[in-house]
Amino acid sequence: MCRSYALVLLLAGYCFCYSMKPLDNACGWQVPTLNGGPRSKLYDPEAIKVFCKILRNHPLCDQLLVTLPEGQIRGHVLESQDGKDFFAFQEIPYAAPPVGKNRFKDPLPPVPWTEIRNATQNKKVCMQNNATALTSVPEDMEITEDCLYINVYTPRVPLTTHEYLPVLFWIHAGGYFYGSGALQYYDPKYFMDYDIIVVTMNYRLGPLGFLTTGDNVIPGNLGLKDTFQALKWTYDNINLFGGDKNKITVMGESAGSTTAGFMHLSKRTHGMVAGYILESGTPISPYAFQSNARHYAFKLAKALDSTFTSEDSNQLLDTLLSKTAEEITDTAITNDGYTANPLGALVIWLPIIEKKGTPNAIITEPMYEILNNGGFNAVPFMTGFTSEESLFFLRYLPAANLQFFKELLDNNTQLILHPALNIDPAALPEAAKEYKEIFTTKTFVEDNGAYTRYITEDVFSTPNIKHAELSSHKATTYLYEFAYKGKMGGLMNLPYTAGADDVAHTEELHYLFGGREGVRDSIKLYPKEDQLTMKRMLTLWTNFIKYQNPTPTKEAILDNKIWPCIVCGNKINYLSINKTLEARIDPKSYKKANKLLEKYHKPPYYVF
Repeated sequence: MCRSYALVLLLAGYCFCYSMKPLDNACGWQVPTLNGGPRSKLYDPEAIKVFCKILRNHPLCDQLLVTLPEGQIRGHVLESQDGKDFFAFQEIPYAAPPVGKNRFKDPLPPVPWTEIRNATQNKKVCMQNNATALTSVPEDMEITEDCLYINVYTPRVPLTTHEYLPVLFWIHAGGYFYGSGALQYYDPKYFMDYDIIVVTMNYRLGPLGFLTTGDNVIPGNLGLKDTFQALKWTYDNINLFGGDKNKITVMGESAGSTTAGFMHLSKRTHGMVAGYILESGTPISPYAFQSNARHYAFKLAKALDSTFTSEDSNQLLDTLLSKTAEEITDTAITNDGYTANPLGALVIWLPIIEKKGTPNAIITEPMYEILNNGGFNAVPFMTGFTSEESLFFLRYLPAANLQFFKELLDNNTQLILHPALNIDPAALPEAAKEYKEIFTTKTFVEDNGAYTRYITEDVFSTPNIKHAELSSHKATTYLYEFAYKGKMGGLMNLPYTAGADDVAHTEELHYLFGGREGVRDSIKLYPKEDQLTMKRMLTLWTNFIKYQNPTPTKEAILDNKIWPCIVCGNKINYLSINKTLEARIDPKSYKKANKLLEKYHKPPYYVF
């Protein structure tokens, strides 16, 4: 009787609200139907929970349920850019919360649950300092240690498809100290119109993700191990969402791209990944790893507790466990290493090369040597960069600071080459002089465009191209330069572009995940050329995810162009993505830089 009465009340409430208001009704929720009924959006997850608790046999509720090894989850229905329904399952635990004694430990399996778990919203991001993050955390989200969650978005009803779909496994950016894989950061709705599944996730950041004592007390690369755990979870479970575990493409941008690169090099991912897409980041960049991690671990402990003087790893761990996650994350320490480049000064908590024999290690050998020796995952590979990556970072520097960095290199030319390149000290003066002359014969103070180009190529394009070139020795490889300047990219009227290109770091992302905040849901408000570029990007990227080839056939949307593989004789092929698509050869100053670095750097080869 009570159940029937509740049902009547629920349906009466629904009918009243639906009759009085359209989709965004005053009642704040609506019962969704699939494909053909009212728009299938759930504004209140609790409403659908109550609805499905009462109408257990309603087909909607069955379609939104997925049974995982740990328990059942209920998703919800969202709408793609083209107005099609897709299924979203958000904040699924892929590991146990890394809290209490699990802080600074390798990720553990998720804790099972008994009741149906609502997977209908993103609320949690990993610990990060909003004051130093380059992108603020949305106000409706919680910054917390309990953050190891994964999201799955599929354009088809789970468990009813007869054809498993290819999968994009996305790793978010943020310099290893900020960001999230949540929908508020990366909206999958644009990919949903291209028949692929999108998986996004969080991983531990800053000291909680990358502090290490260099031994087994606090193991290294916890953030990378989180990512691997999420990738393994995807491989093991994606079939339950209609995904093909044998067609997983790992993709990331910036720090996420660097992590994707570490997965490319790691023996642990062999057989799990069908392809890789690296956007503006690689583990062979000199700025991608930390060579003095133990030093910074103890430096942080002493900053947290002025009485701490020990050099013992266990005592360090005890000190860190006695502090809150906020205290650990918000305590600033200075970079004692290479700071001649403003990007080098920005980050401290980075991946490391782990000792051989370390349990669950991701990487135990120098990154460049793994690539050079062919020890990577020999699967199709795609990578590239924007035409002037450095502009994203230089815009944060006051003119006085920028002047300082330029004068520093003008007066100390040897600092132009990162120490991780391992150049013989006797040859360093000549090597540095030759390297600077690749960009200018003037001073950097006189030639600001040359300095802008130097940062772009030294940090991003040169190592990215080298990663691609070495990958091509064993696998089909594609290289691009994103050079289209449009409003959708969002970074207009940037400084320091005189004598340089003008498409900054991150701009290509908005042609995949939507425009800048404020007009993200209104793609049609952007110029027609922006909309065309977005369609081209999504077509190229999803073609690679589906076929491991961005242009398997000629398509009108791509002007019937075919993207050539990277290496042809002694030429480096790449696709220039601009107002038109154009196959070109020998990007940037790569050939000159490659010749110089191969001449001067010596083993062990860590980076390039």
